[in-house]
Amino acid sequence: MSEREKTYTYRSGKKIELEKSRHQMVVRTLPVNLDDAAIVDKQQVSSRSTRITTSSTDLEPVMRRSRTVAPTHHAYFETGTGSEFLITDRIFVVFKDPPSPELVAEFAGRYGLVKKAAFGDRDFLFQLTSHTGMNPVKLVVTLTEDDPLVHTAEHDLNQRVATGQFPVPSDPQYGREWHLHTRLNHPDYDIRACSKCEDAWRLLGHSGSDRVVVAVTDDGCKLDHDDFDSPDKFADWGYFRGERLITSGDIDADPDEMYQPGSNHGTSCAGVIAGEIDALLTVGAAPGCTLLPIQWESEGPSLFISDSKLLTVLNFIADKADVMSNSWSGVPTFVLALPVINRLTELSQTGGRRGKGIVFLWAAGNDNCPISHTAAENVPYNHGWRVYSDGSAEWIGVDTARQFERNLVGIPGVMNIAALASTARRSHYSNYGPGISLCAPSSNGHAYFRMDVRGLGITTTTGGSGGVTHEFGGTSSATPLVAGIAALVVSANPDLSALEVVSILKRTASKDLDLLGYPPTPSASFDTDTSWDISPVAPFDVGDFGDSGDENGTWSPWFGHGCVDAREAVAEALRRGDPRGDLTFLGHSSPDKSIPDYSPRGIRDQIGCGDTFTLRSLKVQVDITHTYIGDLRVVLISPSGTSVTLHDRTGGSANDLHSEFTVSSTPMLHALSGESIKGAWTLHVQDLAAQDRGRLKRWQLEIRGESQAVVDVEDAPGIIIPDNIPGGISRSLDVAPGGQLDDIQVAIDITHTYIGDLRVELMSPADTRVLLHNRTGGYADNIIRTYTAANTPNLRILRGESVSGPWTLNVSDRAGADQGKLNRWALKLMLQA
Repeated sequence: MSEREKTYTYRSGKKIELEKSRHQMVVRTLPVNLDDAAIVDKQQVSSRSTRITTSSTDLEPVMRRSRTVAPTHHAYFETGTGSEFLITDRIFVVFKDPPSPELVAEFAGRYGLVKKAAFGDRDFLFQLTSHTGMNPVKLVVTLTEDDPLVHTAEHDLNQRVATGQFPVPSDPQYGREWHLHTRLNHPDYDIRACSKCEDAWRLLGHSGSDRVVVAVTDDGCKLDHDDFDSPDKFADWGYFRGERLITSGDIDADPDEMYQPGSNHGTSCAGVIAGEIDALLTVGAAPGCTLLPIQWESEGPSLFISDSKLLTVLNFIADKADVMSNSWSGVPTFVLALPVINRLTELSQTGGRRGKGIVFLWAAGNDNCPISHTAAENVPYNHGWRVYSDGSAEWIGVDTARQFERNLVGIPGVMNIAALASTARRSHYSNYGPGISLCAPSSNGHAYFRMDVRGLGITTTTGGSGGVTHEFGGTSSATPLVAGIAALVVSANPDLSALEVVSILKRTASKDLDLLGYPPTPSASFDTDTSWDISPVAPFDVGDFGDSGDENGTWSPWFGHGCVDAREAVAEALRRGDPRGDLTFLGHSSPDKSIPDYSPRGIRDQIGCGDTFTLRSLKVQVDITHTYIGDLRVVLISPSGTSVTLHDRTGGSANDLHSEFTVSSTPMLHALSGESIKGAWTLHVQDLAAQDRGRLKRWQLEIRGESQAVVDVEDAPGIIIPDNIPGGISRSLDVAPGGQLDDIQVAIDITHTYIGDLRVELMSPADTRVLLHNRTGGYADNIIRTYTAANTPNLRILRGESVSGPWTLNVSDRAGADQGKLNRWALKLMLQA
C-alpha cells in the first residue's frame, strides 16, 4: 500500500499538491501527554504539537483516541519536495471586501469556526471546532474554490526552521577570497566569476564531510601548516624517493619530507581544496573535507613523473580517495601509457573510497593553445622567453606546433580544467578547445608577458613566510578548486557515482560569462612582427556556447560546459539524494538483551518484514547501553545476507550508543539499495574487548522504497562484429506496451581482444541514443558488464519514455586487426508506478 495519499490545498494563493501520510498524524499537545501503546515514535514539531508515527492499520484508531486528548489531524508532506506541511486547526481567511461584524459572525457560524484574531479589515484568523465537519485541508480548498466572499484561504502552518545561517568564516584572509564568495568590492571583480562555495556551505549546513577524501599530487604539502592542523586532516600522505613511494604507514616515513623549502605549489593547491575554517589564515572550497597529498620529486617548477610512478600512485589511492587533483600537464603532447589510461578508466567507474569511482581532474595548462587538435597553421605553445638564473630574461620567440594531443580527453571520469579571470573573461593564458570540461575562477595574465590584462590573483596557503599568498593562479589553481567542489557534491550525496558527480558539475555550470576576447600581442623593438600570435585559432576563436552533442549541455571551446557552480551542483546532489519511493516499512524490536563481554559470537536480534517492495533508502536507530563503546561492533544484515557495519569500535571510553545511521552517515548502507526488503533483518552486536559490559535495549528500522513492474528481455545472438566497419551490427529487442520507464539496466557480453576499438550505443523506441562505450579501455579484453544510471548517468535521459517498441543495440568496431563478437545483451526495464 502507498505510504501517502495524494490531495491538494492552497498556499499564498497557489495550488500545491500534498501527500497524506498513512502512518503519521499531528496532535496539538506535547509528547509527554501522549502514551498510547500503538505509538511507534513521537516528535515535537512545534511549541505545542507532536507528530506521531504508528502502523498504517493503527492510524485511524490512534487518531480517534488522540482526539480525546487534543485536536488531531493527518500528517501531510509537499509532493514536489517531500517537505513537511505542518497544518494546524487554524486557518487564515482574506475576504474580497471588508466584512461587517455580523457577516464575520455568520461566516464563522456557517463553517463551525471561532474567530481568533483580525489582522486588518479583511484578514482574519479562525480556529476549527468539532462542528466544522471537515479537516483544515478540505476547508481551505472549499473556501478558496466555492465561497464567493473569500479572496484567499490558507493554513496557519507550523514551520520548523534552523536558527541563523552557516557562519561566514572569520579567517582573516577570507574577505579576499573572491573565488568563494561575492562580497568583494573591486573594479576587477565580476561576481559571475565566483564559484559560490559559501552558498553551497549554507545549503549543506556544513563545509564538507571529513569522510570525503581529495588526493592532490604535486611538489609536496606542508603538513604542519596552520590551515591543515586539525586532527585527521590527512587521510594519508606519501612522497617519492627514486621509484619508491614512501607513505605514512612506512617505518621510515618522515612527515617533514613532504615539504621542501621553496616548493610551495602543492601546499597552495591543497589550500585551495580544503584549507580549514579556523579563524587563522585562509579557507578552501571544501574546508571540512580530508586531504591525501602525494609529493613528486621536483626541481624548481619541474615535476619528475613517469608512467610507472603514476600507476603506483593510482594503485595507492584506489580505495582511499573520492577525488584526485593534478595541477600539471604538458603541451603540445601529453600522452600517458595505455596501462595508465586503462587504470584511470577503471578507477573512475569502480574505484575510490566508496567503490563508486574517483573523479579525476587535470589542469588544462597555461600556454594559450589547444590541448587536443590538429591545426592548419603553426600555433604557439610557450611564452617565448628564456629566463636566466639571475632573474633576467631574453626574448627568443615562441615555439609552435600543429599537432596537439592529450589522451586523457574522452575518458568519462576525467575532466580537464580551464581558467576564468576575476573579470568573468577567459584567462588569457588558459588552454582551450576540444577536451576542455569546465573552467573555474583563477588569476589572469598575458600568456607571453607582453601586455597587461585585468584580473585578481587567488589568496590561499603557501609553505613560505607568513603562510599566505595572494598571487596563486593559473589552471593550477582552477583545478583544485573544482576538486574541492566535487568533494562538496559527494558530501551532499554519498550515493553518487564519480560519473554522476562529473555529470552534475557539467550540467550545473554557469554559462553567464564574458565572451570578449583579447587584442593581439603588440609589437616591440625586440619583436616587430607579432603575426605569430594567432590563438585562439579557428574554429575556437570565439567562446560562444553551442551544441556539441554532449548530453550534459552546451559547450564552449574556451569555458567547456561553463564556470563551476558549487551552489547549483550541491543543490542538484541534494535533490538526487532525496529518498525515492512511496512505500514505507517501520519495524522495531526491544530485546533488552545482555551483550556477552569479549565474545565474537555476540548477540543477534531480528525484525521480521512481510512487505515485498524494493529498498531505496534506509534509517537504522540503535539504543545500546554500554560503559565503553569502543569495544563494540554493530552490523546490520539484510534478508539477502548483505552485511553493513554500522559501528566498528569507535568512540573510545564514551558511554552508550544512541545513534541513527543513514546513507549520509554510513555510505555503505547504499549497498542495500535495490534489494527486496522481505524477510528477517538482523542486528549483530559484538563486544570485542574485555571488562566493560552493556545491553541492546532497542533498535528500529525505517525503510523507504517502491514496488515496480519489471520487464526483462534478452538476446543471445553470438554474432561476429565486423572488423573496422563503422556501421557495425544492430540487434533489436521488442517490448510490448507496458508504461513509462523509471530505471534501466543494460547487460552486455562482448568478447573482443581490443575493446578500445569498440563503440556501443543503445537506442530507445523513441530514437533517443545513449552511448554506453566509446573506444575506451585500450587493449583490454572483453566488455562484460551491466550499465546502470549509477555508472552511466546518460541513461537517466530515458526516464519517462514509453518502453514499448524496439530497443536497438549497435556495436561497431572502428579500427583494424582485432575482432570479436556480441554474445548476449539484456535489458531490465523498471516501470514507473
